[in-house]
Amino acid sequence: MNNEKITQIKGRLFDGSKPLAIAAVLASNGRKTQLIYNNTRQTYHCDELRVSPRSGQSDRFIALPDGGQFQTGDHDFLDTLPHEVRSEGPVAWLEARMGIAVIGVFLIAVTLALGYFYGLPVVADKVVEKIPMATEQALSEQVLAWFEDKKWLTPTEQEEERRSVLRDSFNLLHQGLVSSAYITLEFRSSKMIGPNAFALPGGTIVITDQLIPLASSDEEILAVLAHEIGHVELRHSLRQVLQSSVVGLIAATVTGDAATLSAAVAGLPAVLAQSSYSRKFESEADDFALDLLKNHGISPSSFADIMEKLDTTEIGEVFSYISTHPITSERIAKARNAGESP
Repeated sequence: MNNEKITQIKGRLFDGSKPLAIAAVLASNGRKTQLIYNNTRQTYHCDELRVSPRSGQSDRFIALPDGGQFQTGDHDFLDTLPHEVRSEGPVAWLEARMGIAVIGVFLIAVTLALGYFYGLPVVADKVVEKIPMATEQALSEQVLAWFEDKKWLTPTEQEEERRSVLRDSFNLLHQGLVSSAYITLEFRSSKMIGPNAFALPGGTIVITDQLIPLASSDEEILAVLAHEIGHVELRHSLRQVLQSSVVGLIAATVTGDAATLSAAVAGLPAVLAQSSYSRKFESEADDFALDLLKNHGISPSSFADIMEKLDTTEIGEVFSYISTHPITSERIAKARNAGESP
């Protein structure tokens, strides 16, 4: 290397043939590097060498062209050689500054939280618009079958005449709505669930035998069903599933298919059964129901009356109406006020 300025560093050589390290010296003039060990000298161009990423103050390795490795802790010299990872400088800089790293983690957590609480609902709403109601019915059939298989729902014990009267009134209630062709009413009995009514994706609404005698009038039953019709018309069930599952949201976004969504979300029926609607969804369904009742000559006070009864009813073993449709004094008061206003 003639009279050029030479930098020498000590280290250990792993030649690739023996597991033991050999004491060695690396001498470099910035263009060429000599590896000296056991009276042996090997010369390499600096461009042929590759330095492993920095990890704190731990020793690093220089990968040699012939397969060997030179280990040293002289980071000042190593930083002058080509690195295996181009981002080595910024990464090492961050590792040495714990405060900045903590702030970075915090900012990532905040970004993820904002995306979950604000971004997911927006994306879910857009995806739901692309899934036809007819396709969504596949979910309804799957969830209903799951309830029945688990014996959460059993065949209704209501007489056919009673069911016919309620179904006729129910059909008049949703007549003319966008989703009317898909809305159906299913009667089931359930000691596990108790007095309840709930909407499934695709338009199926289930009412339990236990809810019917709790009501003082058919208007109270129709008030509950009007609320469930609101969930169907606004497609809250599917939106709830998509917002609860990032995997499901991605599947539905890519395929636009509810059947694919059911395969992507493990335990989908259980998710639907045990997740309560958000306050936003409940408020939207309430507003829809109160307007629907008024349009059909039914006082919204009927909704307040039945909610008060449900609020004081013993909770079922699995889930109850108030666990999936949280009842608040504000909701009851809103229904009362709507019943008193012209």
